[in-house]
Amino acid sequence: MREAFEEESIEKGIPRLLLTSTGAAIFDIIKSGYKIPELSTSLDYIQIMTYDLHDSKDGYTGENSPLYKSPYDTGKSADLNVDSIITYWKDHGAASEKLIVGFPAYGHTFTLSDPSKTGIGAPTISTGPPGKYTNEAGLLAYYEVCTFLNEGATEAWDDSQEVPYAYQGNEWVGYDNVRSFTLKAQWLKDNNLGGAVVWPLDMDDFSGSFCHQGRFPLTSTLKRDLYIHSASCKAPYRGEL
Repeated sequence: MREAFEEESIEKGIPRLLLTSTGAAIFDIIKSGYKIPELSTSLDYIQIMTYDLHDSKDGYTGENSPLYKSPYDTGKSADLNVDSIITYWKDHGAASEKLIVGFPAYGHTFTLSDPSKTGIGAPTISTGPPGKYTNEAGLLAYYEVCTFLNEGATEAWDDSQEVPYAYQGNEWVGYDNVRSFTLKAQWLKDNNLGGAVVWPLDMDDFSGSFCHQGRFPLTSTLKRDLYIHSASCKAPYRGEL
């Protein structure tokens, strides 16, 4: 496919189309499903799905997309964080500059077994209730998380994983906010990675009326911190490769 794109670029005198793919975050899936060095050679970018790392199936509270592991993580759980996942891809043959990090604009929700136990790893019995607008059990868009906070939920910060969580009664949600996006953006730059992808855009506070942080506060944070001045992309001509 890349060769076809390159031929088209030469024949028509146009920039070559970008060739990209998503990449898994779970080590067992990566090991069995990807030839990382070959992908890194052929693709322009690999968008790593560094989210959905914990949900109610675990039976305990956990962050959707923690930057680092928790001191309580053991076994395979210790690999369920952005830093470990990206390091795995790099160590197995992916070029750093081709790796695009997934930034989620939503959180995973849980119903606590005991409302007095609210930290990371607290036992749970099910997903949290659906959000008013997304209407999906176990998930809240970022703007719905803001509503949860505005209605009196307590927000806490997990220092070890560099992400927030919030709770009220027996409802608990692990998510990202402007602060965690800022920290992840700096980490991304420190590791010379290719960029970021927000998933999905429509779960950011697109109207600015829920979180009172302006329109698209999460996406705007990345645009500012990664020095993005336009949304355009330009692939090189074959002669520039």
